[in-house]
Amino acid sequence: PTTTPSDVYQITASQLDAAVPAGKGSGKCTADNSDGCANNEQALVALNNAAQKYGVTERGEVVAMIALMAFESGSWQYNVNEFPGRAGQGTKAMFMYPFIYKYAKALYPDKVQDAWESATDDLTMNNVRAMVLGDDDSFGSAFWYLTTQAPEYHNTGKLKDGDLASFKEYCTSAVGAGWDDDRQKGWEAVNSALSA
Repeated sequence: PTTTPSDVYQITASQLDAAVPAGKGSGKCTADNSDGCANNEQALVALNNAAQKYGVTERGEVVAMIALMAFESGSWQYNVNEFPGRAGQGTKAMFMYPFIYKYAKALYPDKVQDAWESATDDLTMNNVRAMVLGDDDSFGSAFWYLTTQAPEYHNTGKLKDGDLASFKEYCTSAVGAGWDDDRQKGWEAVNSALSA
């Protein structure tokens, strides 16, 4: 987007700390996992940047994007798939390689070769993934997906404010992710924190 709506939904540090308590302070980052790990202080800047960049004005959408990424990344701990270590999978939204490629191509069209779309070798897939692992790109991934790959959920009221069923539908239908109690608890924590 070339213009930023003035009513973009922005979150505060205290809201994010309440939403993703494991990310407070140094978060889950240690010397062993510092590569790609982030804390809430880093996440806050990147999340607000993403909301502005992609013009996300609805609270329900921001809640959904934060809940999705906090769950997928282990409260910002991971930036690439560690278990089982799937090549090409990553960002805080844990995109599989086909979406990593599309995202990298959208952000860096002059650097991403068309032939890489059908890559099957680990080196190529991991190199493409590496292009989108900086904080702004990694935390922006879910917002990009919402606005470009699942636009029927963006600014349409389908991700209803405070509605768990809407988030569950988004995860299972639009994203193709599984559903369990931990994903629900994560959404509930984010939804409650962003209500404050």
